Amino acid sequence: MIRMLIVDDEPIERIALQRIIEEGSPDIEVVGQAANGREAIEAAERLQPDFITMDIKMPGINGLQAIEKIRESNKTVKFIVVTAFDTFEFAQQAIKLGVYDYMLKPSRISVVLETIGRVANEIKMIQQEFANRSLVQARLQKMTPLVEADIVEQLLFDYVQSASLGEMIDLIELPKSREGFVMTLQFSHVSEEDAHLRDFDDVYLQLNELTLEVSNPIWLGKMSGNQVPAIVFMDGEFSYRAQAINAAKKWIQALDTKSGFRLFIGIGGLCNDVRDMRKSYHESLLASMDSTLAVRYCLYENLTRDDIQAIGGRTIEMEKSVLEEIRRGNLEAAGDRIAQMIDIFEGAKQGIGMSQQRIFEVLIVVTRMLQEMGMDVQTPYFPYSTTSYIQLKAESRLLIHNLVQVGEVVETDLLQTMKLYIQKHAHEDLSLERIAATVDRNPFYVSKLFKEHFGMNYIDFLTEYRIETAKQLMQETDKSLKEITFEVGYNDPNYFSRVFKKLVGHSPTDYRKMLIRPTNKKHS
Repeated sequence: MIRMLIVDDEPIERIALQRIIEEGSPDIEVVGQAANGREAIEAAERLQPDFITMDIKMPGINGLQAIEKIRESNKTVKFIVVTAFDTFEFAQQAIKLGVYDYMLKPSRISVVLETIGRVANEIKMIQQEFANRSLVQARLQKMTPLVEADIVEQLLFDYVQSASLGEMIDLIELPKSREGFVMTLQFSHVSEEDAHLRDFDDVYLQLNELTLEVSNPIWLGKMSGNQVPAIVFMDGEFSYRAQAINAAKKWIQALDTKSGFRLFIGIGGLCNDVRDMRKSYHESLLASMDSTLAVRYCLYENLTRDDIQAIGGRTIEMEKSVLEEIRRGNLEAAGDRIAQMIDIFEGAKQGIGMSQQRIFEVLIVVTRMLQEMGMDVQTPYFPYSTTSYIQLKAESRLLIHNLVQVGEVVETDLLQTMKLYIQKHAHEDLSLERIAATVDRNPFYVSKLFKEHFGMNYIDFLTEYRIETAKQLMQETDKSLKEITFEVGYNDPNYFSRVFKKLVGHSPTDYRKMLIRPTNKKHS
């Protein structure tokens, strides 16, 4: 609805014009009237109209003076001047003030509606253009975290950056300062109970929604296992150390309100350019290895040479996390953790040969675990000794990728097997443990697989299948509802009725009454 203000010192003129608008322009709302220039200025400030019809000749502040004053606080409002004097002087002043159009008094109703219709159409076009820009802006705001995460991924993990990296950086605009550092945010569950109730994906969503009370621009990377890398750009006159500690404390303070998690932050050294952040990332990983510090953050520059050398061999916990991700069926996450181990070896300057041997040992354990889970995977081998961390990382990713592809094929077969088993035995007492036993997997893994591929847990899948079977039996047979209840796997007709109504929206009795079964069609 377009908002209109009528300004005229003659009441009969205001009333007549408002009636013309109300009867002839339903998409325009007259939000107010004013009898002189001073009232017009106050009403324009209070009502915020889209356009104003302004009488020129009024006592006190005249129409042109009122227009000039209103323009000072509202640049977008449009004016149609209304005057009984068709003189060049008035027209010249109106043009200078940016008046959209003018009408002579008196004017025919058709002329009034046509003139006001023109300004209304232009306002609609402007409003639509603004709405479109707002929509584009909203989409960009939603897309920005995804673009930032992709940029961080390439800057920190990809040795060969894509040709579109520069375009993506231009899309979200590079901060004024190109200096910055990397922080690795490492999450852990406060207790084992929380580990079963909460997922790290939840905390990543919270990270994107947090507004830290720091002026530093921050690009947040993707969650990898229990870690999130973030590129923090320098801002202001404070030193790198002061800004790094301040940002770390703000992260910890903000996330302490989210129960169930403990945050530790490793902080890499300062880099002069955004494209050199890989070094700072390696340093942040090294700084985050000992998460027992009471302050819950550590700067790489605080580590001694002995600390750094010791860190290279202290990756046992990371190896455990790789196996835990495999146990949960998260092969991609396991691959990310192995890549992080390589980054730590590189940052600690551990020998390339020793690093390759450590990764090979982890891959052997991973392969054995997959084989124990029933997957037909072959033992991975590095084709030859690597000569650089770049080569080691690329070959390790390839080996993990091959394992992941095999795992995905096996998962598809498993799902099909479980789906057919549930459909065949839906009338029986089916537990998650029984379903998992048919494919020789642990129940936790089976539950996760169902959730990922079907968007529901196994009991919801079983329930939906039972109810669909019941509907089919009602349609095709004359069996009683009690018989159908037992046939689809329920022992209590009342419970069956409640479940049926919840999913279908009608009780079994009402649903059957609505059916026109084939037997009835033949009879009629």
